[in-house]
Parts: sequence; C-alpha cells; structure tokens
Amino acid sequence: MYEKCNFPSLDEFDFLIILGGHMGAYEEETYSWLSLVKQFIKEAVNHNKYVLGICLGAQLIANALGGKVYPHTHKEVGWWPIEINKDASNVQILSGIADKFTALQFHGDTFDIPKDAVLLGSSKGCENQLFIYGDRVIGIQFHPELTNELIEKALKTYEYSKGFKGFMQKPEDIINQFTFLDQSTDMLFTLLDNIQNKFKENIENTPLC
Repeated sequence: MYEKCNFPSLDEFDFLIILGGHMGAYEEETYSWLSLVKQFIKEAVNHNKYVLGICLGAQLIANALGGKVYPHTHKEVGWWPIEINKDASNVQILSGIADKFTALQFHGDTFDIPKDAVLLGSSKGCENQLFIYGDRVIGIQFHPELTNELIEKALKTYEYSKGFKGFMQKPEDIINQFTFLDQSTDMLFTLLDNIQNKFKENIENTPLC
C-alpha cells in the first residue's frame, strides 16, 4: 500500500485481511496512504465482507469504525496470556477457541473499541485484544500468524530503547517458544475455519434468484 494504493473492486473478493506494520494508525501526516486504507476497510465492512485485522490491522479497523487509536502507557512485547470473556460464547466465529491461551505481542499502541463492537478477549498488559463488529469483522491485537523464523527476523529490527520493564520480554524468552506457537496457530486456524464455514453457510442459504 505504501508504494501504490491499487485496491481491488469490492466485487472481486470475499475476505479482507489487514496485517501489521511499524507505523501508528493515526500517523496519516507521515503515511498518507493510511487514510486510503481506512476508507477501503470501511467500504469493505459496509459491503458485508469478512474482514480480519491483526495488530496494526486491528487498529486500522477500529479507527475506520470510529474508535480512537493512540500510544499505550507501555509497550507489550513477548508471550502473554489472552483470556476470552463470556461474551465470546455467543459468537459463532469463535467456536472451538480456547478460553485462555498464550499469544505473541509486538505493539506500543492501543485503541478504543468502536461503537457497536464487542470486546471478546483481553490480556493483563492491554485490555483490548480481540473484538468483533457485526458477525464478520474481527480485530486481533496480538500476532497468531507469525512463525518462529518470522519472530527471529522481527527481533533483529525491534528497538528496545527502554529496556525490558513491565510487559516486555527479552528476545531469548520470545524465540523458540513452540508450545506457545502451537496454541497461537491453533487459535488462528480455528478462527479461519469458522469464517470459511460461515461463508459456506451463507452461500448455501442464499436464494439463486
């Protein structure tokens, strides 16, 4: 997007995924393309597309839907427990996801839950970790998509300017955590399977004419 904002037609896709980045969702003056991305997200939501945002992607969804994004009081980096709240039991798209699992964090910003969205998961370091808007738009603050190799690459460029206080783990405590990786991957794959199944149900229940 930072090179050229060639968005597809809304008729050309069913599922939009927005991933992470080093910039803040509020930094339009520095990254002018952010405003275009947020407008495209809003259009996708309004056209009832399935939308999934991870880290910056979740913040962009929240901002596009009217929620404020801003620097948190502290950074959250490393593997931290996520607790799914009771409201998630009524959400079909989260069916089969564990009530508690450990997930990887790489963020210094947080966001307000948009109006009409529902908070579904939190951590001790950052309350707003997982939310749903409607029945097909999901925002995830943590990183269930990363492999150990990608984590090692990320740590090589990450700046630990203020040490490892609070919710910041050392690099050696972040890499090679394969049990946590399995938990995180299971969460993501279960979510994606649920989205696919929901999409198929909608197709099957749609009249042909």
